[in-house]
Amino acid sequence: MHAFTLYMTHLGIYLTGPFGQSQQLYEVRNEAKRGRGTEEVVRQQIEKDTETVIKAQQEAGLDFIIDPLFGQYDLFQPLVEGVPGINAGRQENWFNNNLFYQKPRIQIENLQYTSGWSEKFLHPESLPKDGSWSAILPSPYTLLILSEISGYQNKKSAIQDLAKLIKAEAIHLASLGAGRIQYDEPVIVVKQSLGSLKREDLELLETAIDICGRVPDTTTVLHTYFGDAAPLLPFLKNLPVDCLGIDGTETNLEPLLQEDFSEKELVFGRINARSTDPEDPEELVTELKKVAEQCHPKKLWLTPNTATEVDGYTHAFKKMKILQETKRLFNGTNN
Repeated sequence: MHAFTLYMTHLGIYLTGPFGQSQQLYEVRNEAKRGRGTEEVVRQQIEKDTETVIKAQQEAGLDFIIDPLFGQYDLFQPLVEGVPGINAGRQENWFNNNLFYQKPRIQIENLQYTSGWSEKFLHPESLPKDGSWSAILPSPYTLLILSEISGYQNKKSAIQDLAKLIKAEAIHLASLGAGRIQYDEPVIVVKQSLGSLKREDLELLETAIDICGRVPDTTTVLHTYFGDAAPLLPFLKNLPVDCLGIDGTETNLEPLLQEDFSEKELVFGRINARSTDPEDPEELVTELKKVAEQCHPKKLWLTPNTATEVDGYTHAFKKMKILQETKRLFNGTNN
C-alpha cells in the first residue's frame, strides 16, 4: 500500500507570500516619496511587475499562482485599511527579519464583518480563471496575538469574532476564483520553539480554525513558519483544514517522518526564503521521497517556508527555478 502511494505521489509547487520588489519599483517609490515622482507611476510599475511575476510562475509550472502583492507592505495592512474597528498602531519588527509591520489596533465592540478588504491589493483580472490561484490571509490566532485588542471579555470571544471576519473574507476570495486560501500562522510555532506555548494558545487556535478552517469551493491551508512544528504535528493535523504547511528549514525532519498524513495534504516549506543560498534540487528530491514514502500525504507540495520578499527580486526568481527543477526531477522519477 505504501509503495503504491509513493509511486503515485505527484509533487506540486507554489509560492507562499509576497515577492521581492524589483529595483525599478524601488526607485519609482523613492522618487514618489521625495516628491519627484507620482503614485500613478508607482501603480503602473506595480502592474507591470505583477504581470511579469504571474507569467513567470505560470511558465515555471507552479500549481498555484499568487499575486506578488507589491502594493501590500505587511500581512495586516488590508485589515488595517479596510475594516472599520481596526486601525494602525506602532511599528514592530516581523520576527527578527529586515521587515516591519504596523501592529493592528482592534476595537472588538466596533468591529464590522465586512468583506472585500483584501481585494484592493490583488489583481484578479491577471490571475488564473480556473481556480489555480492562492490567496493569503492572516490566521486569526496570529492576528490576535500580534494585535492590541480592546472591548472584549476574554481572548476566546475575541478570536471568535476575528475568525468570523477572516472567514467572510475567505468566502469572498473564493467567489473571485481563489482555489486555495492560505492562513499564515507563524506565532504558534514560534511560541513552541521559544518554550512559551500554553494550552490556552492551542485552544484559541482550535477555536479559530473550527470557524474558518472549512471554506466552500476552495481548499484551505494553515501555513506555519519561523519555528519547529514537529512537537505540534499531532495537534495541528487534527485541525479542520485541508492542508498543513510546515517550515522545513526549522522543523526537525525525523519526527515529521513518523507522522501519518494520509488524511491531510502536506506543504513542505523546504525552500529557505530567508537565505540567498541555493538549495540542491537532487538533495530536495531525496528528502521529499522520504516524506512521501513515510508520511503518505494525501497530496505533497514543495514551497518556500515564507515570503520570498525577504530574499529580494532576483533571488526570488532563483528560488522559483529551484522549485521548478525539483518538481521536474521528482515527478520524472515517480511517473
